[in-house]
Amino acid sequence: MNRLKRLATSLIGVGLPLAALLLAGCADGRRYDQAICVLIDVSGTYADQRMEVVRTIKREVLPNMMPGDTLLVLRIDAQSYDRENVEALLTLDARPSRANAQKLALAQTLDQFAKEPLSAKHTDIPGAMMLGSEYLRELASGSRVMLIFSDMKEDLAPGTKREIRADEFEEIAVIALNVKRLEHDNANPEIFRTRMDDWEKRVRASGGHSWQAIMDSRKLPETLSNLREGESPSTPVS
Repeated sequence: MNRLKRLATSLIGVGLPLAALLLAGCADGRRYDQAICVLIDVSGTYADQRMEVVRTIKREVLPNMMPGDTLLVLRIDAQSYDRENVEALLTLDARPSRANAQKLALAQTLDQFAKEPLSAKHTDIPGAMMLGSEYLRELASGSRVMLIFSDMKEDLAPGTKREIRADEFEEIAVIALNVKRLEHDNANPEIFRTRMDDWEKRVRASGGHSWQAIMDSRKLPETLSNLREGESPSTPVS
C-alpha cells in the first residue's frame, strides 16, 4: 500500500484521475488495473477494416491505459484457438515514463500488423474468444474486457468444433465495436439484429459480466473507465 501511495503521489503532476484511482485502491482494497483483450477479424469480409481498427486502438484505448494495465491483441482467422494468433501481449510498467515508451512501441507493432497481407477464408470468432478468455483469467486484474472488431458472422471451417463453457466469460465484459454490416444485413436489418441478439445470449449464458455493441468508438474510453471503476455499462446495447 505504501508503494501504491508513493506512486500515486508521484503521478499527481501527471494526471489527477490516475492518482485518485490509485489512492482509492489503498482505501477500499480494490484493484483498478485493467486487462483488455482485443480480437481483430482478418477474414475476407472484414480484412479491409484492419487499418481503421488499429487507428481506433491507438486513439481510444492506448492513451487511456494506466501503469499496470495489460493489452492483449488476438487475430480472428480460420483457426483462432491458437497461441500463434497472439499479435501482442503487454503489461504496462509501473513507471509512467517506461509505460509511455511501451505504448509507443506497441503502436508501432500494431501499425506493422495492419500492413501485413492477411486474409482468412473462414471466421472462427468463438475460438478467438475462448483463447482470449483463457489469457484474461490468468490476469488478476481489477476489470477484464474483451473488445471484438468483426462483422460477428461466424463461419467455421469444416471439421472445426467450438463449445463455449457455461463459465467461459465469467467476470469479462464483452464489447463488439464497429460491427460491419454485410450485404444481406442492408437488405434486411433483422438479420443483423438477430445475429447480434444471438451473440448477446451466448455471452450472457457463458457467465459474461456484460455485453455491449458500440457503434461510435469515441464512446469507448468512457465505457472502459466505467468498467475500471466497477460501474455498470452506460452505453445502450444496439
